[in-house]
Parts: sequence; C-alpha cells; structure tokens
Amino acid sequence: MSTGIWMSLAITGGTFLILACVGLPFLIIARNGQRLMATGVPAQAVVESMDDTGVTVNGQPLVSFLLTVRMADGMAYQVTHRQSLPRIPMGVVAPGATVPVKVDAQRRERVRIDWASWRPAPYGA
Repeated sequence: MSTGIWMSLAITGGTFLILACVGLPFLIIARNGQRLMATGVPAQAVVESMDDTGVTVNGQPLVSFLLTVRMADGMAYQVTHRQSLPRIPMGVVAPGATVPVKVDAQRRERVRIDWASWRPAPYGA
C-alpha cells in the first residue's frame, strides 16, 4: 500500500478514536439517566441554588443544582446534581422551586430531575 493510503487510514482511525473517547462518557451518562428515570424512586426536591456550568448539551445549558431531596418516608438530605435545563422551565425554575426527582434506591446521591412530570407552582403559591 502507498504512504497516502496508510496516512488516510491513520487519520480516520485517530478521528474515530477521539470521537469515541469524547462521546462515550456522554452516552454512558445518558443511558444511566434513562435507567434511573425508569427504575428510580419518586421523590420531591427543593432547588436551593443553581449555577451555570458554562456547558451546553444539545442547545440546553448544563446546570449545577443544589437540591434538598425529601423522600416519601420523610427523610431529607442535600445533594449536588448536574443536569441540563430544558427551555420551557428555564425562566421558571429558580431557588425555592419544588421539582420531582427520581432517586437511585441503592445510592441516594444519584438523582435525576423528572422534567416530564414537572409542573410549575400556581402564581402566588
């Protein structure tokens, strides 16, 4: 084979390797999030604070939330959680807001905000 073909194969292989190293963690996080949404324990959380991480995923900002999670049994604890913030609740979710979450039964520090079930509090509530 000529040097040009080897160079093309090396560049293509290197590109795929870089894409796999960068993309694989995002795929794993997404898969774990989907699994948690399907099997997690429902709970409520109060947003204590939220900070922009400066990262955007699929056009949505990745936000660092400090949440106080309250389980159905009354147990409450705080957790720091990073998750993308969809556009619809972007202007409504603020410190003090209550959001539905799913909690990993084995590792309660793993939570996921359930944006599909979220409804804003009525005005003035």
